[in-house]
Amino acid sequence: MDVIAAVRLALSIVMGRLLVILSLGLSFFLACWVMHDPGWERLVTMAFFSIFSYLVINVKERIKNDQGSQASE
Repeated sequence: MDVIAAVRLALSIVMGRLLVILSLGLSFFLACWVMHDPGWERLVTMAFFSIFSYLVINVKERIKNDQGSQASE
C-alpha cells in the first residue's frame, strides 16, 4: 500500500504543476498570436483567458494551502 500512496502523491504533484505549466504555455501562445496580427478581439481573448486561468490556479492553490494548514493543526 505504501507504493500506491507514493504513486498517488507523485501524480497529484505532477498534475498540479502540469496545470500551471499548461496555462502559462497557452497564455504565451495567445500573446504571440496577438502580437502577430494585433486586434481588439485577439487582445480581449488573450486577456480573458489569462485572467481566468490565473484565477482558477489561484483558487486551487489557496484550497491546497488551506487543507495543508488544517492538517498541520
